[in-house]
Amino acid sequence: MISMNNKLYIDRFLSYIDEERNFSKHTVRNYKIDLLAFLSFLHTINPKLLFTDIDRTFIQAFIKKLSLSGISDKTLQRKVASIKSLYRYLSYTNQIKYNISDLISSPKISKRLPHFLSISEVELLMKEPDLSNFKGLRDRAILELFYSTGIRISEMINIKIEDIESKKKLIKILGKGGKERYVILGKEALNSLHNYLKIRVKMLSNKENLSYLYPSLNKVRTKHISYKTMYNIVKKYLRKISNNEKLSPHSLRHSFATHLLENGADIMSVKDLLGHKDLSSTQIYTNVNIKKIKAVYNIAHPHAK
Repeated sequence: MISMNNKLYIDRFLSYIDEERNFSKHTVRNYKIDLLAFLSFLHTINPKLLFTDIDRTFIQAFIKKLSLSGISDKTLQRKVASIKSLYRYLSYTNQIKYNISDLISSPKISKRLPHFLSISEVELLMKEPDLSNFKGLRDRAILELFYSTGIRISEMINIKIEDIESKKKLIKILGKGGKERYVILGKEALNSLHNYLKIRVKMLSNKENLSYLYPSLNKVRTKHISYKTMYNIVKKYLRKISNNEKLSPHSLRHSFATHLLENGADIMSVKDLLGHKDLSSTQIYTNVNIKKIKAVYNIAHPHAK
């Protein structure tokens, strides 16, 4: 059996990042998965091993095992980050003398170009929902909001009615690490949202919880729509307009950023709209636009020709 002491360390850490650090439910869930995987690895070595008893060689051995398993660089980096976060917490709360993960380097991710839709594909996507019924109006608003704002799924499902400022064409978003930002509603998104909200009142009136923009439609109406449900809604429509299985809801975020840059937006503004902490996260989109950048260079630079 897994050591209850180790399980308690995990539970307390998850409560800390959930309640005090205000991490998203999706992030907390991923941390739990990663830490339980590390715990299972320790259990195979010695069921009595505690997080507080080991040295960094155990973490390094776990990383080596994961690397050999063939998981993606991004997944490996996330799992290492989860372990490092746990040990920062244990050190911060004086449950260990020193942080054994300090000298553990985070694996580097090979930067891949993001998958995104062309403008014509976006137009096709927006025509797919059936606007004669409630779910179609809801889904159209979801698609338009993703493309208009570039927000993440975790941010979308947590939008509350009180966060929407229609007259100012803004929505307040709670991003990673509890950081707030405002995103802008374009004309199409604003119209779709307005149409959805009108029928939403009729379809969902007298229900227990209408605070969320997209409440759960199951019998328990005390929560927002789930991450998985939101993902599947968008994926369904993407499959209708493209055979590219690598397209996902996140591709609408990529499309948002790419199309802004293609049409002259400066990278710092795009960074702020995406809620990126570091500019390096946004710079990947400049690689997508290298042809346009070269064309601008050839036109504008005096010695280009």
